[in-house]
Amino acid sequence: MVLGRASPAAGYLAPWTDARVRRSWMAMVGAADNRYTRDIVPALRQNATPKLLIWGEDDGFQKVEYAERFASEIPHTTLVRIPDAGHIPTDNAPGQIARALVDFFTA
Repeated sequence: MVLGRASPAAGYLAPWTDARVRRSWMAMVGAADNRYTRDIVPALRQNATPKLLIWGEDDGFQKVEYAERFASEIPHTTLVRIPDAGHIPTDNAPGQIARALVDFFTA
């Protein structure tokens, strides 16, 4: 880290230091309703469009088992598990994410 320059992590985390922002985010998360996702499952099962799920294996919020279930129940789904990555795997493994996307879109 260069003195006098904030780290990228500091800039990324800066909004969360404000209590108002944290409350707003928690209110939005609390209002989330998975019925909208469940409502589209029948259409996803019928859809032949290839689907890609990229999931952090160490996601403590949305367990990788959810992705495994989706991939097993929804046809034409490829699951890429990212080792040592959490809920936002792009933070932990941007190169692996990029490779998975390139492979998917060029297959």
